[in-house]
Amino acid sequence: MPTKPFRPSTQKIVTAIDIGGSKVSCVIGTTAKDPMTPPAILGIGAHGIQSAKKGDVPTLEDIENAIAHAVYKAEKAANLTVKEAIVNISGPHLVSEIVKVSTDIQGRSVKDADIQYLLSQGTQNSEHQPFTILHANPLRFSIDNGQPLRNPKGMFGNTLTGYVHMVTSALNPARTLIHCLKQCHINVRGIVPSVIASGYATLVEDEMELGVVLIDIGSHHTNIALFKEGDVIHTESIPIGSRNITKDLAHGLSTSLVAAERIKILHGSAIETTDDTKVIIEVPPIGDSTKEISQHIRRSLVTSIVKPRVEEILEMVKSRLEKTNAYKTTNRRLVLTGGGSLLPGMKELAQTILQKQVRLGKPLNSFQSAYPYALPSFSTAIGLLTYAMKRNYPETGQRPAYSPWLESLVTWLKIIFNA
Repeated sequence: MPTKPFRPSTQKIVTAIDIGGSKVSCVIGTTAKDPMTPPAILGIGAHGIQSAKKGDVPTLEDIENAIAHAVYKAEKAANLTVKEAIVNISGPHLVSEIVKVSTDIQGRSVKDADIQYLLSQGTQNSEHQPFTILHANPLRFSIDNGQPLRNPKGMFGNTLTGYVHMVTSALNPARTLIHCLKQCHINVRGIVPSVIASGYATLVEDEMELGVVLIDIGSHHTNIALFKEGDVIHTESIPIGSRNITKDLAHGLSTSLVAAERIKILHGSAIETTDDTKVIIEVPPIGDSTKEISQHIRRSLVTSIVKPRVEEILEMVKSRLEKTNAYKTTNRRLVLTGGGSLLPGMKELAQTILQKQVRLGKPLNSFQSAYPYALPSFSTAIGLLTYAMKRNYPETGQRPAYSPWLESLVTWLKIIFNA
């Protein structure tokens, strides 16, 4: 008989759904009224995207099917029904920028209304139209061009200036995402860039404060985020990921994508080892023909295919980082996460190419209930839940309310600005 899920006496239930390139994950968590009581995970579910397994571009039907199955599994474990959720988004259509805005305060003290006005002005100054605001966070303020301040409230001056970091998305990808969730009868309460969510799951406070680079290697994208002084200051997305390694293996070994994925997981490595020439691997042929015989290769051939692609990904990351002024202000610390980070040798190769101290990032054990999904591949899902709880998102458990996507956008913008 299954154990009864943990239920604090006073709780707020939050649901997070991570729609990745190859799978969908759903995590349901709860917070207690007592701030000293850590949050708890009530249920987790995951389901693969069928078309992605075949190497095809995921169809909306397959994505919706994966969402429905992942949510059902989490609902069953948590013994509740999900009506609303916080979801993620990633891709090259996301734009990260820092916007400078100023307002005249006429020699009086800075008030909350001045700060809110400054933030609202910042969201209107983006050069990218039309867009959906996913993330808007003040990095610093100054009064009369003086020293940078984190909180100028109560200080006197003539001009209040603020620097706001924004991540915006092209309008149609956000609409498509919301449509997929609505087809599954789930209302979107917020959209968070995947790499920012991953940061909230895998980074410790000291790393975020002193400066760190987070690299989330997913199936179809490699996402980058720079954190400093407790906040994300820049994000990037590269349209290449671990799926490209699988395709290289399928092509190089003349085998199916399913077999190539299995070979990558069992025998793939980003660096050579002394045993590579000794280990023999069986590679099944493409198709079901009984006339074709499986070939046998040395593991060194697999490494010779995997390593160049990993080097390409890391070199692209390095090139993007070097073009970013914010990169110079971060500490010599780098965290790798996402399913692609699990490839043996990835950490060592990243340390060599990027010249930073590298560690593998997995979801931190910051929840009351133990769970078996503390893996890099679940960083975004756990991070979405952590982000929503820290940013005080509304409850997303059994609420029956249904609002249009524009109303949802206004709701989470208010949450961002009041965080």
